[in-house]
Amino acid sequence: KIKKNNLIFIGPSENSMKSMALKTEARKIMQDAGVPVLPGFSVENMSNNKILKACKDIGFPLIIKASAGGGGKGMHVINYENEVIAKVEGTKREALSSFGNEKVLIEKYIENPRHIEVQIMADNFGNVEVLSDRDCSIQRRHQKVIEEAPAPFIKNKIKDEMAYQAVQVAKKIAYSGAGTIEFLYEKDKFYFMEMNTRLQVEHPVTEEILGLDLVKAQIRIAYNERIDKIINKVSIKGHALEVRVYAENPEKDFLPSPGKVLRFSVPNDNFIRLDSGYSDGDAVSSYYDPMIAKIIVYGKNRDDVIKKMSSALNRTKLFGVENNIYFLNNIIKNKNFSKKNINTKFIDANWKDLVAPLNIKEIFRCVAASLYFHYRNQLENKSINSPWGIKTNWRHAGNDIEDILFLDSNEEFHFKCQIIRNCSYKIFSNLNENKFIKIKYLKSENKENILILYDLKKIKFNILMNGNEINLASMGYNFQFIVKEKYSSFLLEDTTLGTFDAPVPGKVVKIFVKLNERVEKGFVIAIIEAMKMEHSIIAPFEGKIVKINVKESQQVEEGFTLVEMDKKDG
Repeated sequence: KIKKNNLIFIGPSENSMKSMALKTEARKIMQDAGVPVLPGFSVENMSNNKILKACKDIGFPLIIKASAGGGGKGMHVINYENEVIAKVEGTKREALSSFGNEKVLIEKYIENPRHIEVQIMADNFGNVEVLSDRDCSIQRRHQKVIEEAPAPFIKNKIKDEMAYQAVQVAKKIAYSGAGTIEFLYEKDKFYFMEMNTRLQVEHPVTEEILGLDLVKAQIRIAYNERIDKIINKVSIKGHALEVRVYAENPEKDFLPSPGKVLRFSVPNDNFIRLDSGYSDGDAVSSYYDPMIAKIIVYGKNRDDVIKKMSSALNRTKLFGVENNIYFLNNIIKNKNFSKKNINTKFIDANWKDLVAPLNIKEIFRCVAASLYFHYRNQLENKSINSPWGIKTNWRHAGNDIEDILFLDSNEEFHFKCQIIRNCSYKIFSNLNENKFIKIKYLKSENKENILILYDLKKIKFNILMNGNEINLASMGYNFQFIVKEKYSSFLLEDTTLGTFDAPVPGKVVKIFVKLNERVEKGFVIAIIEAMKMEHSIIAPFEGKIVKINVKESQQVEEGFTLVEMDKKDG
């Protein structure tokens, strides 16, 4: 249609894109061109027995990939023989749902590789320019979280070989425009993974270190300009980092968090670039990827850019949806990130240092509890003689202790508060009921910023009160607390009946149980697809299925009870 209407497509030719669209076809082309590839095979038209034999011939661990996949979706590691067929079927289902193509391939899995990309730009006359490289190793669920350019801690000789192979790939398929050749790298060896025939999400880090506008370059190439007229000389200056801000909860296996963005602000320093499609009041839908924004920072070297990025994340605010900002900041500040210990397993290897520590959570929860009473006390009472105007927990027996119950990521927390005087409080710890924290509110700049003494230590918080929601940000952390009704039950009902609720709004992809079926602890009850991810609903105990409230392909809201299970013997 583009050609018929005499329009120019800004990008590679149809044949170039088709040749790299499927990983299975791309592998064959690369092998023919002499580019290193990992041992692997396509499972198309293979019986289960043949698939198992081929897997054993290569050796575990393996990785299964959606042939038409991208963005880290449709990828699963296979560690044992008894996982193979189930993961093949699951990946086919996921691939068909996400990409409209159920073809999958299996490759040898390198356990601790780095993910290195080579950015190229090619014109319509067969000329190819290599525009540096990037490291995209920091990933969760095989999806990139942090990218940087140039790729650090790799010998120039290896980089030159990667660049050479990238050029061979582009010339093999007569490529034109911007493209990325991705490699897995470990111990001075690298293997072709895939080619992205487009400009990628992480291209800003390359733009920052080269001082180039890659989108503009693509347009000029589409107008038949030669690459040497567009890019006179590739000169790398400084270092750049990009982090992807997601609406998700890292501590709950990166569970997406759809909802309304109440406030989103990023510092406007001249070394910070923000790429985002969200503003205050926008809704994060459950139907799309949960990425809110990309924050890109430029520095004179890697150490400088790490410090600047940490500073930027410290001052970034995102209220209304759970997010990974503090998680990203902890990655940047982690001692292993500043060294050579970078690979695709970084998050797993450093997990305990990346999630919010318990003492930080306790500070925020105590402040949230005190803030509830503090704001209530700031309300004016028309009758100065009214007993309801007394700003302590006064009872006839003296200054009493009052309860507050709130939710933090759907977990209940019960705190006790004693108001000492106006603006001063004792909050009894949720961790130790005999211990209390003294919190005093100091003079604030405005209603959005508070300065407190927390056990004699000054801490500044950015706040947003939204009905029964308390949003707090400080020290690079963002938390949301929901105050429950004053007289709601503090105790969860003891029951032998287990209910399995949808953790997010989504579509029921698969139900693995039948009515009256007995299942073991850890059995996958159902799979829900939301925000381009599959979420497994897992049995927490052994029991019998007594009720199934959904059908496959049914759309459900968050909290909808999918299945009920009785853990009594039966």
